[in-house]
Amino acid sequence: MNAAETFQHRGIVEGFFGPPWSMAHRRRLFEFGAERGMNTYLYAPKDDPYHRKLWQRPYPAAQWRELLRLVRAAQQRQIDFVYGFHPGEGLCFSDDRAVRTLLRKAQRFYDAGVRNFAILFDDIPSRLSHRSDRLVFKNSLARAEGTWMTKIIAALPASWRDVEWWICPSYYSEDVLLERIFGEFEPEFLETLAQYLPRNIPCFWTGPSVVSKSVTLNHVRRVAKKIARPLLLWDNYPVNDLSMRDELHIGPLTGRDARLPESVYGYLNNPLLQEDLSFLPLATCFDYARAPTSYRAESSWTKSVRQCFGTETLPHWRALRKYAEASIAAKQNKGALQLSPADRRRLQAAFAYVERNRGRRWVKELAPWRAAMAKLLHGL
Repeated sequence: MNAAETFQHRGIVEGFFGPPWSMAHRRRLFEFGAERGMNTYLYAPKDDPYHRKLWQRPYPAAQWRELLRLVRAAQQRQIDFVYGFHPGEGLCFSDDRAVRTLLRKAQRFYDAGVRNFAILFDDIPSRLSHRSDRLVFKNSLARAEGTWMTKIIAALPASWRDVEWWICPSYYSEDVLLERIFGEFEPEFLETLAQYLPRNIPCFWTGPSVVSKSVTLNHVRRVAKKIARPLLLWDNYPVNDLSMRDELHIGPLTGRDARLPESVYGYLNNPLLQEDLSFLPLATCFDYARAPTSYRAESSWTKSVRQCFGTETLPHWRALRKYAEASIAAKQNKGALQLSPADRRRLQAAFAYVERNRGRRWVKELAPWRAAMAKLLHGL
């Protein structure tokens, strides 16, 4: 398989809002993903305080020991462990002390064998908040972010070798949702960022939307031309945080152009918050990432169900998936969930299957949807 047929980086960005995954689940994911071509894991859970809110502070001893074990577990599976910093909230870009603080923290990871780092400026206000920054960077957040990354590269210890840095800009999609939440962005944000960002720094993008239904080769080519850097696709599927927390994304990955590796350097999926249930859709994401041209969504999903739950459970998971998709459609259309008599019978059988497995962890993760199904089927 040549470089144009697959992505150089394939795997997971644990970048959701909500309780971070457990260390045990992350190690299980490494095993599960490595068997399916995963070679990259970006550690960036929004609710790890030492990643975001308290990013300047070192990890306490107990958490640091756990992270070290996780790094080693990734290395044992030949998975690149990428540590993500999220310094943007309240950052004064013109104060160089923050750069020194970040590199002191990064040094501990480097000493542990980590060679990939990411600076994430997603989900912060679209305009500079410090007066000194507005003066120094001509009121341009894009210029500030690119310049700050330049400062980091310039300040790297001379002894560091083979280190790669990535960036997620604040403007990471053309979705109008970003401006509704974080304010209006400056014109030509990506082009301005490219003027100040060091060469060869891969840049994250989520696609035409924050949660993209489809991503085409023409779209990523256009974005890559603006940023003039290797493009990393942060795919917000099957994640279900924030406004999607009542949604269950257990179907296969769809809508991704088989030719994306021609213009996309890395492809990482932001996963479900539910640990055990996440394996089902993620298996299809891994199948796509490893071989986009031969990926078949339904075949991959069927194989995933068989491997995770057994062939005999396929009718039940089809019914659960159809229920989940119908629930999302009803929510988006602001209407009531409607089931045909046949779908109701299938869902009743699936619900009985769920009840027979009440001791399993994935059933506990299904709790909100199990309660909704009970109400729908039995009025409970």
